[in-house]
Amino acid sequence: MAKFLFVLSRGLEDPTRATRCFQFAKLAKEDGNEVAVFLIDDGVIFARLGAAEHVKAPTSDELKPYLDYLVQEKTPIYVCTPCANNRFLNPDEFVQGAELATGKTLIALAKESKVFTF
Repeated sequence: MAKFLFVLSRGLEDPTRATRCFQFAKLAKEDGNEVAVFLIDDGVIFARLGAAEHVKAPTSDELKPYLDYLVQEKTPIYVCTPCANNRFLNPDEFVQGAELATGKTLIALAKESKVFTF
């Protein structure tokens, strides 16, 4: 089993990269790997309940089913604290299991994981 960290910095303006991030995180999790997602910059929007609705890549892949799977599997989803604060995101509105974290957490996770960035 490997450890994977998926870092998403893109938000609603880039549905392709956002969808792919969650798609590959799901694939890694399904394969029995340890997976974590870290949302930074505009990617923090996907921590908010309902934000993934209607987001899809040009290939018609929808982001929401991938995110729902990760939440169901209790995959850690970390949300950059200053990025979320700057966008007035309230942790009470986050998807289940999403939690605020700092750059220090990102670095610690990256030290022990294979990292994919989107």
